[in-house]
Amino acid sequence: MPNRFIFSLRFSSKVFVKMAVLALAMIFFMTLFRLNLYFLSVFHATPDVDFIEVLHSFIAGLRFDLLVFGFIFIPLFFVLMIQAFTERWPRWIFAAYKTYFVGVWFLICTLSFMDYFYFARYGARMRFENYMSWSPQVWMDQVQILPKNQVWIFCVITVLLFSLGYMLTKSLKFGDWKDEYSPQKGSKVEVFLRVLVPLILIALAARGTVEPHHLALEHSEVSSNRAINEMALNAVWCFDK
Repeated sequence: MPNRFIFSLRFSSKVFVKMAVLALAMIFFMTLFRLNLYFLSVFHATPDVDFIEVLHSFIAGLRFDLLVFGFIFIPLFFVLMIQAFTERWPRWIFAAYKTYFVGVWFLICTLSFMDYFYFARYGARMRFENYMSWSPQVWMDQVQILPKNQVWIFCVITVLLFSLGYMLTKSLKFGDWKDEYSPQKGSKVEVFLRVLVPLILIALAARGTVEPHHLALEHSEVSSNRAINEMALNAVWCFDK
């Protein structure tokens, strides 16, 4: 009699890995957002900043982007574990996972788009109070002071990156948990690791660091130039600040 539970748990690990790869692709796209922000806005305003400081800003930015996806994965982990232990893998749940990622990526792209025009004008990321006072007229005022080519470039980049994220999510295939059949019964160590490793990875990502204190604003302060420091942050992290 095959042990169905270990097959279900192994399948949950496969699903987690596929979603993690998708998340890494989206983090790369967030780096491209930051890269466009740098070349369209920050580069011309910081001609005397050392390249090493810019590089440190991008490295710090990766940590803040990982933090965002760490929190995004928290509910996914618990849903996956419930499915693994109950051995329930209905087809609709995979559509729900994809819908979740599309919604998350749409939100990231929308906040990044709104944030760009504010950053181009003030040299800083939008905070919660800025979003609360945002309106189409405020956005138009910010757009009008920018060169038209910059506006069009960032609009096209935003649409392109959202489309890439959407297509990657749509093309995601999870397979069938029964494909995990194996003549070898899983050990308690395997069960422990398949539960613990994803949890540790998510916790580390959500903290953004292995240090005693979690990732905070001071970790973005890699330069004496405010724009370089603000560039290390992202629109999602700044939303509730």
